Amino acid sequence: MHYIGIDWADSSHQIAVLTAEGQCISEFAIDHTSDDVMSKLCQQLELLAPVQVSIERLDGLLIDQLLEAGIEVYVIPPRIAAHRRPRKSKDDRGDARLLANLLRTGDEDCRRLERHGSTVETLRQLLQAFEQLQRQQLRTSNQLRQIVKQYYPVLLSMFSDVATHISLTFLETYPDPNQAQRLTYTELEQFLKAHRYTHIRRLDTIYQRLRKSPLEARVWQGFSVHAQALVPILRLLNQQITALKREIRETFARHLEASWWQSLLGSGELTSPRLLACIGDNRSVFPTAAVLQARAGTVPVTRRSGKSHAVRFRWACDKTLRKALVDFARNSIEHSGWARSYYFDQFERGHDKPRAMRGLANR
Repeated sequence: MHYIGIDWADSSHQIAVLTAEGQCISEFAIDHTSDDVMSKLCQQLELLAPVQVSIERLDGLLIDQLLEAGIEVYVIPPRIAAHRRPRKSKDDRGDARLLANLLRTGDEDCRRLERHGSTVETLRQLLQAFEQLQRQQLRTSNQLRQIVKQYYPVLLSMFSDVATHISLTFLETYPDPNQAQRLTYTELEQFLKAHRYTHIRRLDTIYQRLRKSPLEARVWQGFSVHAQALVPILRLLNQQITALKREIRETFARHLEASWWQSLLGSGELTSPRLLACIGDNRSVFPTAAVLQARAGTVPVTRRSGKSHAVRFRWACDKTLRKALVDFARNSIEHSGWARSYYFDQFERGHDKPRAMRGLANR
């Protein structure tokens, strides 16, 4: 058996090859951008078979190449590898040898990488894109809200959110606060109906707010230009997020287990795809419920030393999985009698809301 340690980098990867006795027989670097180099690497590793590879990443082009070649890949978290490093100084060659040696000695944190079906992998990529776009949308809407507050505060009280379609359209159509104040009741009504505003019953409230004497900035033209520049960005983000939601639903529906995940009480429009993406369809990844609970961080960590005994919050876990399970637990309260009963029973035991929700997610 040969043990391969790969220290991952953006442009190249340092590789170390160790024998079963721990002797380093080869060290070299490969280019990340060349498919030919990666193919040759896999061919060389096949000549050394049987081999096992230790690396700090879960995905990437190199990982795909290794798995396609039928090579066993083991992953160790970067934080654990840094903790195992004997010296504070960092060296790529030393890290590659360290990774190979941790695998050779059977370190418990070296875990075999198990892949899921292509639909699950696609769902993970789509959900990652969805979350990133949501964060970008939030940042941009916060920027727009702060700018509008400087010269056009009445707009913030007219609609539910500054990033909604009707709010952005109103800001585009009436960029001048004084122009908006001069709108007649009929003109405002026509505008709202023309853009299919769904809360037309708020027409009187919106009109009264517009009629009030606005606080006017001494100089506001620069704010207006900045706001107008952010409007199309928010529109595009809103459109792409909607398109991603549709793509996630369609991809999830193609999975053979989709109906089973949807049957869970409280699994919403995106909760079921998130659970499937996080847990996957390879049952060997989570052989028992306890393994899943620990990975999700829904169970605490117990520390015992002599007479001391402490039960603490589990910080080291899959944060994405924990959030998906907590969201699922929150939704299940409205649809499941036992979930609702368990949740409120936690308050009687003296637990706060996050602890009660986490306990329900654990169950």
